[in-house]
Amino acid sequence: MSDDAAAAPTKPEPSYRQLLGNAESSAAIDEVIATARTTLRVFDFRLGNRGFNSPKRSEALFNFLVAGPRTHRLLIALHDPETVVKECPRLIMLLRQFPMSIEIHRTLDEARKAMDPFMVADDHSVWHQQHYEQPRSIVALHSPADAMPIVERFDEIWAWSELAISPTTLGL
Repeated sequence: MSDDAAAAPTKPEPSYRQLLGNAESSAAIDEVIATARTTLRVFDFRLGNRGFNSPKRSEALFNFLVAGPRTHRLLIALHDPETVVKECPRLIMLLRQFPMSIEIHRTLDEARKAMDPFMVADDHSVWHQQHYEQPRSIVALHSPADAMPIVERFDEIWAWSELAISPTTLGL
């Protein structure tokens, strides 16, 4: 075997799984975060019940952001962003530590019709819940064919959103 073949990184094999409950979904979200190299996109209703205030998730997001403080992005679009302030102080702390890397938006108009929470890493890995009232979801890792439609969906939702939570507290 040549030195070039031994030094070449192996491309991870795509995987696709159906998930049946919240615990499986939480673990799958962690898997998606672990695959991210530059951008994490999240759409949800409230985000409060997704584990974004757990120490483990906060540490994973911190590690992702600190690995590329000028280039790594966490973009979150929510129907109800006020829940994040009340139930996710660790995420708010990350927002204050990385104000140029994290944006939390509130959905508007057409985007308010979205009913399928998801997270997508870059353009290759995705966790997707088919409907917020159903526990079933899927996770597809290292699968651009599964992730790209979700990236496009996120871009549409993002276009119909506005900044909701600022990293600074302004007062009069």
